[in-house]
Amino acid sequence: MYRLLQLLSILCFFVLVSSFTILSHNLSRQCALSNKLSTSLHAVIEKEAPLKDAGTTVVEPKTDSDGKKSKNRQDQKEQQHQNEEWEVRIFDDRINTREHVARSLVQITGMPENIAYQTMMQSHKNGLAIVGRYAYEIAEMYNHGLEQQGIVSDLRAV
Repeated sequence: MYRLLQLLSILCFFVLVSSFTILSHNLSRQCALSNKLSTSLHAVIEKEAPLKDAGTTVVEPKTDSDGKKSKNRQDQKEQQHQNEEWEVRIFDDRINTREHVARSLVQITGMPENIAYQTMMQSHKNGLAIVGRYAYEIAEMYNHGLEQQGIVSDLRAV
């Protein structure tokens, strides 16, 4: 009886240790992904708006010869982004389960379960699937949400 109880406690210990190992592995993967996104976000922010040591400066807007304000290139690019449609694409990987991918598509994009399943299967069979075409900001939001779930995805201008 004592021997059986001892074996049972050892078995419980191994089950507990293995579950903590799996949990810590998933947590470390999510932390690594979060650090990667954070690093790339800081690089983009620093590139777009570097920190300045000088005080506040006021710059007069450039005007055309007829006196109208001209848009700078960044405003033109943003306007171009808003006018274009963007595709959100997902890629097959060996990390995420098919169920996780389909559930994430339903939760993030709000697509029906059967369409999410078909999209996931297309990604699984072909290595790539188009989630949908959206305005830039919506596509960017969906892409970010999918990446937070560990799904490999990207944006492409149509």
